[in-house]
Amino acid sequence: MGTRVLVVSHMYPNQVNPMAGIFVHNQTKALKQAGMDVRVVVPIPHFPLYRKWRGYRQLPARTELDGIPVYYVPTRMFPGGFFFSQYGNLYVNALRKVLPSIYEEFPFELIHCHTIYPDGYAGSLLKQAFGVPVVSTVHGSDVMLYPKRSRRVYERTEQALRGNDFVITVSERARQEVIQMVPDAKVATIYNGFDPSRFQPMEKSAARKTLDLPLSGKQVLFVGNLYQVKGIPYLLEAFRTIAAECEEVSLNLIGEGPLRAELERQVEQLGLQGRVTFLGRKPYEEIPVWINSADVVALTSLSEGLPSILLETMGCGRAMVATDVGGIREILQDGRTGLLAQSQDVDSITRALRKILIEDESFIDTMGKQALEASRKLTWEQNAENTKAVYARVLEEKQS
Repeated sequence: MGTRVLVVSHMYPNQVNPMAGIFVHNQTKALKQAGMDVRVVVPIPHFPLYRKWRGYRQLPARTELDGIPVYYVPTRMFPGGFFFSQYGNLYVNALRKVLPSIYEEFPFELIHCHTIYPDGYAGSLLKQAFGVPVVSTVHGSDVMLYPKRSRRVYERTEQALRGNDFVITVSERARQEVIQMVPDAKVATIYNGFDPSRFQPMEKSAARKTLDLPLSGKQVLFVGNLYQVKGIPYLLEAFRTIAAECEEVSLNLIGEGPLRAELERQVEQLGLQGRVTFLGRKPYEEIPVWINSADVVALTSLSEGLPSILLETMGCGRAMVATDVGGIREILQDGRTGLLAQSQDVDSITRALRKILIEDESFIDTMGKQALEASRKLTWEQNAENTKAVYARVLEEKQS
């Protein structure tokens, strides 16, 4: 086997949330297929009095996902993200108890953390105990949003950036944020990927038959967590106008989160019952079919790194309407593979949806074909090769 890599990520699929950090798992699988020997350590929430986290207590200490050993480590966290500035040290305390025994059976040569804080912060403090370098992937919010929470989070993010041997960002936008915080950071952009064997085009009618959806009419799809940062209230406001102008258009929302009840109330207030469907979480295996069933996929986020759903949508040959945040414009070619809208701007989102669904229906096919073509270089296989090159560079520098 190749380099022994220990991945540390609080975002990783589990029985409580099978979709959590699926993109980290996909990269890890690609690294394994590229010859790396990989294991994963996942800090999971531990707060005995909080009922919503009760399911995490049932997770095994060790399991395997797609042949990759995964260790779930109970870690003190607080509901609502309270005391977030302490999470880095809480991660260190929890990981310090388990990493020595993991190292005995798996003498890892490198630690790869996902998010610079709190995971990368913990990695930067723990690496000395094992004499290995640490690499962290910045996913977007960890440099664009988290440091704004408090001065202490900012300082610890900066400390983590300095303490890592190399930093990978998923977009050039995020790379610029890193350089702004730490000008001499060793950092490079490696775009996320998608699995073209899973996310590929299929006939829209076949997809709708598979899902028992109406064959006629237009459908808009959202896939993601029902969090404030996803900007779903703006999508619903925009969709109200589109629904008034086009009788046979519907919106399907895949995902769960704390905003669901509030969003359901908004649907009622907007008079969109029967036009908007909350589907909850869906198995990852179903997502390609849902994408192929849609005329357009919408993502109205307030902040992003490089969302996997964008790449997966392109791989299915579908166009996306997305807000111009994070690294989205680096991949989505406005007017060619999809349409960009301004974040938190209902009129801008409405114009984009109207353009592709009502004003020029040919966009659905032409943009979809162009999106498919543009997706060819954005696979997890390519991501893994680029990431391996970073590992080799870091390990070589350590030995010299």
